Amino acid sequence: MRHRADNNDGSCREILTGKHAGKWRVQFTLRTDAGGNSRLSRIFRTKSEAKSFLHQLLRGERIEATFASKETTMGDWFEWLAVNDWPESIAEVTIAQRKARFRKYAQAHFGRMPLSSIDAVRVRAFYQELRAQGASASLIASVKSDLVRAFGQAITPYQKVPSSHANPFRLSLPASQRRVAVALSVDEVRAAIQAPMLDASQRALLGLLLLAGLRLGEVMAVTKQQLRIDENLIAVDRAVKVEFGGKQSIGLPKKDKTRNAVMCQTLKSILLPHIADLEPEALLWPAISENKPRMKKRFYEFWKATAALAGLPAEMSPHDCRLTHVNLIEKLMPLVSVTTLKEHVGHAATGVTEANYTRPISASQKILIVELDRVFGIANF
Repeated sequence: MRHRADNNDGSCREILTGKHAGKWRVQFTLRTDAGGNSRLSRIFRTKSEAKSFLHQLLRGERIEATFASKETTMGDWFEWLAVNDWPESIAEVTIAQRKARFRKYAQAHFGRMPLSSIDAVRVRAFYQELRAQGASASLIASVKSDLVRAFGQAITPYQKVPSSHANPFRLSLPASQRRVAVALSVDEVRAAIQAPMLDASQRALLGLLLLAGLRLGEVMAVTKQQLRIDENLIAVDRAVKVEFGGKQSIGLPKKDKTRNAVMCQTLKSILLPHIADLEPEALLWPAISENKPRMKKRFYEFWKATAALAGLPAEMSPHDCRLTHVNLIEKLMPLVSVTTLKEHVGHAATGVTEANYTRPISASQKILIVELDRVFGIANF
């Protein structure tokens, strides 16, 4: 016999956001025969339906029927996580992307399949079918990552399947070919920002990307008043957020982490001609008709035109400018502490810089050669 948990009378709340907005969710904790707890969550169209269901649970009338219903399917479980678990730690746009990938690629295979019925043989066939349909290795890896996470949470902490049940989606796959990032040298950076064909607006864009290391979304949202010229600082406290489907909004920078990026004298001299006639609240690169950030697609067109005039590699992205900026500081500016660099670029930890933003550059290797010879002094050995 199953009973409701003694210390939980359940809840009935209206859903305020998302695709279920306006509906009502009932949540209830049940105690199983084995002594463990099982979390129950149901969505209803009206408040009266939800309240009636909760009252029946409280009286113990619906518990047996609820547990006797069919086992949780992968589709139901994926949707439950998207509504009840992932919003606590994952951005809304990321959740939307996961749901879209599941509906397009995995729903037909696993949507109606009970979690305990999914095995490695079915999963292997699924991956092979995706590959046969022309899906790229990176797409298959993204789909796999979504499914591994969802099934893993079914094992722990939610115990929808026994802990002895292996995660079948963890099958090995051919590694996708990673894009090779572009890291410029000091001379290449200097040549780019001094390119004679650039106008003041384009030169300012390259300055913020290469000499301040700002992210693209931060550059898109930057206003004149964020450029604290007298203090040699840039207040990075806003960024463009792109939601699933392309809708844009203004919010805090990545991880909601604001910071002050430094502004060197070179960058200051680059920015001043562009901002001279702007009002304090004005965006440096607004939309054509109003003081709103340009759409990301339009801003990329602006970046591509600027990069071409500056002679940058065709495959270089705005984020490669940030990588270049961090790499040159880390390799060629030993007086800059790791914590100062971390605060300047807004990294959560110093390890992020070392793992993702450093590349070998000839100038730093020459420094190492000179230092080795200086220390060992055996050049004529």
